[in-house]
Amino acid sequence: MVRFLKIRERFFRFVGRYEMYVMAAVRFVIAFAAFSLINSTTGYMKVLSDYPITLIFALLCSFLPAGLMVFLGAVLILFQFYALSPVLCLVTAMIFIILFCLYLRFSDRKALYAVLTPLLSAFGIPYVMPVASGFFGQPYAVISAICGEVAYFILKHVNASSALFTASGETGDASGSITLAVTEILTDQEMFIYLAAFAVAAVAVYCIQKLPVDYAHLASVAVGIVIQLIMIGGGEIFLGNTQALIRVLIGCVVSLAISFLIVLMTRSLDYSRAERVQFEDDEYYYYVKAVPKALVKPADRQVKHIHSKHSRGRKNQKGRRSQTDIGQRRPQETLEEQVMREFGERD
Repeated sequence: MVRFLKIRERFFRFVGRYEMYVMAAVRFVIAFAAFSLINSTTGYMKVLSDYPITLIFALLCSFLPAGLMVFLGAVLILFQFYALSPVLCLVTAMIFIILFCLYLRFSDRKALYAVLTPLLSAFGIPYVMPVASGFFGQPYAVISAICGEVAYFILKHVNASSALFTASGETGDASGSITLAVTEILTDQEMFIYLAAFAVAAVAVYCIQKLPVDYAHLASVAVGIVIQLIMIGGGEIFLGNTQALIRVLIGCVVSLAISFLIVLMTRSLDYSRAERVQFEDDEYYYYVKAVPKALVKPADRQVKHIHSKHSRGRKNQKGRRSQTDIGQRRPQETLEEQVMREFGERD
């Protein structure tokens, strides 16, 4: 544990020293991965699917506010859908307007949550984001994760039904395209199960981690993951997707490990040194429990300065040692050499 705390302190010290560059690099990587996911899932407009465009968008997002990342992602999705079906683009645009209204009103400006959720969903571990929403902010911050999950399901279903949208566009059946778009996007029961599980998990994490009990923050993370496992797993069984249970179980286990790591990196407490304090004023009597954070103090490095006086002293000692060595070697000289040397020094 001590080694982990030392690594954590070094990590935060490095991030604090180069915060501007580290955050820019993190935003660039997230934006590049998000735009690459959109283009790889859709790819209907070849001009936007090229990597130079993705690279330029990611570079813009690395130095600008994170909200721009959400806006550019939505614009990229709409242009890709327009190349597939203008009707699909119109229906998706209306859905995005509703999501943006919810995001601006309730999300507490957690733009990265909306971008990270579809990325983690592509890897099968979106269950981290509801836990993070309830742990680091208010429960309504999960709206950002919900918006990102809706965008992921839209991309998923459009990719699976792209041939149907192409056929509807070729026949010119606008009403059929609208019906197909609404059916594929708004009637997905699996999506609503995920959204409900995200909301319940975020509220549970927020409430449990506020309880005045030991290890409440770790218990809240575990409860949040278990709630998602039960609700989503039960929903998959209800829908008849039993083959998805293994995927959900593995994703929840991995998400639990990631969530524990995040908690230990941001809120590691030492309950062995907890203190309880009681005091009163004119109106109330207070019972306070103080739990110190688990910290490791940096090593106290002392630099020893060597002054010139000490250097001269060392030089004198070195000279004396050399003379002593010479004196020790003198007995090895012959008597005639010693006499000639002494007369030479007198002259």
